[in-house]
Amino acid sequence: MKQPTAIVAASILATLFCATAAQAQSVIPKLDQEGRKGDMARLAKEQAVAKFDAADADKDGKLSKDEAAKASPYLAENFDKRDSNKDGFISWEEYVGHDRWPKDK
Repeated sequence: MKQPTAIVAASILATLFCATAAQAQSVIPKLDQEGRKGDMARLAKEQAVAKFDAADADKDGKLSKDEAAKASPYLAENFDKRDSNKDGFISWEEYVGHDRWPKDK
């Protein structure tokens, strides 16, 4: 059974990604934002980093098609869409869908 926190964070991320696609202006909260939005952004980023790092088997900071397929059916099916620069890998920014959450911070 999934942890409730993971389900909530995944739901928030999905909502944020859909809202971003619907609007030209970014609605992704900044990590240094105060209050609930900032707290949720930090939690979602923390969980996304953990999932990305777990999928990155060779620890090169990017996901190959094979690593993505082993990590998630969604990533496997959408690899080419997520690989926006078409280099054959999914970077951190491509994984989360934006550049507002630097992975190393």
